[in-house]
Amino acid sequence: MSEKDETPKLPSQVIFDNLKELLRAKNTAHESMFKFHWKKMWPFSLIWPQVDYERIVRLMSEIRKNAITQGNLVAEANSKAKPFEKNFLNALPAYLDALDVSCQKLSAAAQWKQDMLQKKLHHDVKMVRDVSEWSKILKEYEKAQNDLVRAGALVQMGWGEVVQKKSG
Repeated sequence: MSEKDETPKLPSQVIFDNLKELLRAKNTAHESMFKFHWKKMWPFSLIWPQVDYERIVRLMSEIRKNAITQGNLVAEANSKAKPFEKNFLNALPAYLDALDVSCQKLSAAAQWKQDMLQKKLHHDVKMVRDVSEWSKILKEYEKAQNDLVRAGALVQMGWGEVVQKKSG
């Protein structure tokens, strides 16, 4: 099938595809920080570089900028959308806000880890204070993740309607 024969994508399809990419990047950053990986084990941790926390901070900033762009696309798409796309598009602003907050919290966690690495290099670690601070950061990130999942459930329901109407 040639590209000319394909039907044009609905505005909601473009936004959904963009969201998948944003979420894939965010989830990759999350996994690199929090999931077990053999490179984190000794002696491999001495051979391979550890997680690049500064890169995660930059990536979260980029995802947040893209989420704002997606919000603008949602506003534009709402005027052109077919009726069956409305539930999906109406659920997106809350989801994008939750994604923004989640990225902020993950960025804060990565920045805290980076600061700890730099303090260790300068032998300036105050672990008692830092452990409670880390615990607070993790709790805030966990809450942000839960909010993102809840908002994502509404987006999935709306997307299910789009897929059902499009294929039917």
